[in-house]
Amino acid sequence: MSLVFLLAGIAVGVYYHSEIMVWIYALTQHEQVAVETALPSVAPETSVLEMKLLEDPLPLVFSETLDEPKLQEYLKEGAVVLPLGTTFGEKGNVVITAHSTGTTSFGPYRFAFAKLSELKAGDEFTIRTPKGTFTYKVFGDEIVWPTEVDKLPNDDRSTVTLVTCWPLWTNFKRLLVHGELVNVAYN
Repeated sequence: MSLVFLLAGIAVGVYYHSEIMVWIYALTQHEQVAVETALPSVAPETSVLEMKLLEDPLPLVFSETLDEPKLQEYLKEGAVVLPLGTTFGEKGNVVITAHSTGTTSFGPYRFAFAKLSELKAGDEFTIRTPKGTFTYKVFGDEIVWPTEVDKLPNDDRSTVTLVTCWPLWTNFKRLLVHGELVNVAYN
């Protein structure tokens, strides 16, 4: 039994070692990190996510694939809308994912969802697209394993789920924040 605990401890230590080292490095390089996190400007015709936790609108990248290497490239350009067959304002759930880590190789949007856990029930966020402006009200959040896709809303409402890795600076679990459509203003 002791051997199992020893091996489990070693596995956890190896897993978290690189994330902890990145975190420590970021703390010691605070000024450099602040300069590197300046976000590119967003073109007016770009679809964006706006919420109180973001200083600037977050560009949305509409993926045509669920291929992990391709998604990782898109995440360097903003938050990614996964191709699950539903769009904003329609019945069904739209999934938007973004990073919440300081790992420099993840690009300028690596901190995009770092404060996502601060959204609470009743808070609102907005999606602005060339088609219109869609306002969603948060109705819940949860932390799940990466494979628990059954936790996504699946009913007749128009919903958006914001997804990031959890806890911060790891890819251990996923934080899901669910919002329901409360207002639409078409262009």
